[in-house]
Amino acid sequence: MNRPAFTTQKIPDRIAEVLRERVIDGSYAPGQRLTEAVIAAEFGVSHGPVRDALRLLEQSGLVTIQPYRGAQVTELSTEDVRQMYEVREALVGLRARQAARDPARETLVKDMELAVSELERLAADPAAGKDYADKAIALNRALNDRIDNPWLRGTLQSLTLQTARYTRLGLSEAQRRVESARYWRALLEAIRDGDEVRAEQVARENSRLRRDVAVQVVEEKAAQQGQSAPRKRRA
Repeated sequence: MNRPAFTTQKIPDRIAEVLRERVIDGSYAPGQRLTEAVIAAEFGVSHGPVRDALRLLEQSGLVTIQPYRGAQVTELSTEDVRQMYEVREALVGLRARQAARDPARETLVKDMELAVSELERLAADPAAGKDYADKAIALNRALNDRIDNPWLRGTLQSLTLQTARYTRLGLSEAQRRVESARYWRALLEAIRDGDEVRAEQVARENSRLRRDVAVQVVEEKAAQQGQSAPRKRRA
């Protein structure tokens, strides 16, 4: 069996990184159990590093670990999703406002121009759904990394991980990718102009659109399973 190659990165961190991407890209479905023995065999390690990796995913909210039952991919209810995006809307609005008033935003604008132009190119290709979602998520992460406020940066980084799987599902439709690219262009222009109010407005509108799509995805999944949406998880 071909095992994932490790770098100098700590083994639990590397395992967590691989598992995290599988949750985000949908390889691991919400509610799916993650068995330590299976993961340990795949990576050729003992149970200890796997256990540590799963705890890292639990800290980011992607995995839920229950006593005597082990780990499973966190499954959110529609109310969970609404509340999560409610917080995200406020924070991406603040992120956009800070970017627009940054006197040294020229480098950010140049980087965003390259990324947004690529998003527009991908949005015009009906077959580029995965590539578009990858680029949009990467751009979100890049904007988070530029935030000076460590509290805002850490919270948004966590929310980006939580919402990435819904972003991928939501952007699977070509028209939604076109709408998304339009919002990114509007946000870029507002930041370039130093228009804090407009930048926040665009960012919040886009987050609300993503929220509505995410809620729809959760409800459709529940309908396909012939059951009600997942019950609200306990903190």
